[in-house]
Amino acid sequence: MPADPSPPSASARGWGAHVPAVLAGLALLLGLQLAGTVLVDLTGLPVPGAVVGLAALLALGARWRGVVARAEPAGAPLLKHLQLLFVPPGVGALTQLSTLVQNAGPLALAVVGSFAAGLVVAGTLLQKLLRRRVSV
Repeated sequence: MPADPSPPSASARGWGAHVPAVLAGLALLLGLQLAGTVLVDLTGLPVPGAVVGLAALLALGARWRGVVARAEPAGAPLLKHLQLLFVPPGVGALTQLSTLVQNAGPLALAVVGSFAAGLVVAGTLLQKLLRRRVSV
């Protein structure tokens, strides 16, 4: 016997039955970003509100898998077209090219220095973890 082609009833689909999944996911993502921004404004944390919202999404997703399932329809297209989000910073860099050229030395030092520091920290941490793993 063939499966019933009719969609599930509104009560079977939950609270977002009348809201498309992409809009519900987008509302969740934007709501968490707003909550993160408000939290940063209230506490004065030196972290962008979007990062706090992302951490909240991670925490909620670790606790309740349904949160991830709700955000996925909106997150998948955003991740698929992530390269478009680099256009505004690229345009900004080109419009400020003279400033970048004037400060090329300090910028290069910062990039190379942060890369070297990250490499040293990652290598040191890896060595300690490997020694810990061998001794256990």
